[in-house]
Formats: sequence, structure tokens, C-alpha cells
Amino acid sequence: MLSRFERFSSSVPVMQLGNPDMIDADRLRAANISPDTLLATDFLNHYNEVAMLMDFLGSDDEINDEILAWQPEGYVDHFQHSGFRDRDLAIEAFALADSGLISRFEKACKALDQKILSIQQLIVANELSAASEIGKTLFDNIGTINGLIVGDGPGAQHAAPDDAGISQSDIDNLFS
Repeated sequence: MLSRFERFSSSVPVMQLGNPDMIDADRLRAANISPDTLLATDFLNHYNEVAMLMDFLGSDDEINDEILAWQPEGYVDHFQHSGFRDRDLAIEAFALADSGLISRFEKACKALDQKILSIQQLIVANELSAASEIGKTLFDNIGTINGLIVGDGPGAQHAAPDDAGISQSDIDNLFS
């Protein structure tokens, strides 16, 4: 039987699952990883980029091409390919996260992946108005995923403390 870690990336060596309490909560917080959920908000960058591009859909062929180039990427794969400073910690913590939470998280990510893939199909069909309308809802899905990451989303077992990681609104403020 595959561990949670193995399920998310076939290119990663097997990792021994341990006790989530063995990772220092302050170290997790410093890396913007929720000590409660063991998930990192940096993963949302994968979605935020394409969601922000939706505001410019149709204004430039390069923007359309960037949206079309987006591909779904799992949590572990995202961190393996990212320049995130604490990527190894994010992957280690993810392997220790609650399986019920991971199931809800993956379901929310797959729903958003499908929505973005639908937008891409509409762009290819030159139905930019319909693509734009769907694109306006991407941040709602991202907010749901953020809630799961920081521990206050639908189905959360308990509320996360205020310092459980950077919030989505904090991320959005960085880009405004």
C-alpha cells in the first residue's frame, strides 16, 4: 500500500511517515505552513497566477497563451518544481497531514483544475466571454482551498490560530 506521500508523486523516494508533532510549529509558521493542517499557502501560487491572468483574457495573445499553458499540478510536484525556500519542509509536512483533510484538499483542487481546463477549452474555441465569466469565479475556489490550508475552510476540524500562515487576502494584497 502506498503512503500518502507516494500517492502524490511517482518521482519521489519513499518517505517514512512519522509524528506530525516532531516538526517544530515555529519552523512551520516561519515557512507559511500551517502547524494545524501541515499545508503551505505557497501552493496557491499555482492557481493565483492563472486566476490573475483571467482579468486580461483577450487583451493580448500572450496572456491567452499563458492561460493555455497552465497545467494541473499536484501539491508535491508543485513544491519539487518550485523555488520555494522551504519546499522540503512543505513536502515533509504534507506527508504527515491528516488523510481526511488531504482528501478534502485534493477534491477542492481537482474541482478547480477542472474549471481551469474548461476555461482553456473555451479559449481554444474562441469563446472568450464565456471563459471570462467562469474565470471570475476562480478566486472563490482558491479561497476554499486556502481555508483548508490554513484550517478554517469547509470541513475543517477546528479553527486555525491567527498565525497559522499567511492568508489569501495577505497574498492578494502583495499583488495589489
